[in-house]
Amino acid sequence: MKRHLVALAMLLAACGANPNPPVAPPSSAELSGGGVWVAYNLGCAAGCEQIRRGDRILAVDGHAITSGAELDAANLTRGTPVALKVAKHGGGAVDVKLVATPHSDMPPIKAVPPLLTVGAAALDRAPEWARLRLFGHAIPALRMYRGDEPRGYINGRELYGRGAVIVVWELPYLIAHKSALWAELPGYYAQLQRHDPALLNAGVDVFFVFPSEGESRGFRPGIDADVAPAQAGGGNLRYAINQETRDHIRSEVPPGTKDLIPLFDLDSAADDPNNLGLENPASDIREWLFDRILAPVILVIDHRGIVRWHSRDFPLGPEETIEAAVQFALHDLPDGPASAAPTIAVAPASPAG
Repeated sequence: MKRHLVALAMLLAACGANPNPPVAPPSSAELSGGGVWVAYNLGCAAGCEQIRRGDRILAVDGHAITSGAELDAANLTRGTPVALKVAKHGGGAVDVKLVATPHSDMPPIKAVPPLLTVGAAALDRAPEWARLRLFGHAIPALRMYRGDEPRGYINGRELYGRGAVIVVWELPYLIAHKSALWAELPGYYAQLQRHDPALLNAGVDVFFVFPSEGESRGFRPGIDADVAPAQAGGGNLRYAINQETRDHIRSEVPPGTKDLIPLFDLDSAADDPNNLGLENPASDIREWLFDRILAPVILVIDHRGIVRWHSRDFPLGPEETIEAAVQFALHDLPDGPASAAPTIAVAPASPAG
């Protein structure tokens, strides 16, 4: 019995030291308290140990703050003590003396603040049905493989500094439903393509992602899709998204359309050193996205690296849900000036073999 009590005490102590404990996606009632939501705590020289994911920073040096931009302007990373008023997740408030400098060990980002945040009011713009597990998180560890030329990999850190709409086309098990979704896919892709110029102009990129090699090979009811083997980076044999699949997906896009939204495989895996984001690299976006309800997923990430929308299936209907996510990305992402975007360099794949 004593051994069990000691083990329990150690577990509770470990949980207490975790700066990023799991918390439920915040509701409007919770965010109504204002301030700046702490999405992730990377740590700092002093004070960060008193702040947890889900806390809200209400004031800096006695001045109330309501947005991430105001927090940036306060320059928490100046290396000298900063006084914070923090509303704790679950109730209560504390005063924190924080000493921090930027994190410079997260390439390609040159400097990352110790606290990844978003204004509570900005976070509360998302509808309640678009607040699934990743809502309010910083970019999780992920890796995507681009199936269009130039082929190559993009990780989660390379999304920082620009907005992103990520559509993960997960198909259900039921053959009839799967077949219907595959037949409807060209219309939804064309809908996104029509909005792509406006999204790019707003600093938002669109990523159309298949969750596994199986989906990337295409789905043709009753027919085995041909696949083109390619030798990608790391020496792993993979299957490229074949031309027939691409032609089907883009069949409703007007001929001659330039800058087509690229197609990606979600090539994430837990504990893969190439699986990178703003959150713990040992984790993986798959842990957050997939569950027993198999259906397309939409994520919207803001320029500050915070997931501002996470929906599954089409609560408003397919076209309406996609439209709602696009309009949100166009009009509701700002939480102050966007960070400078790093160049997204897609590494070329090795020759086929």
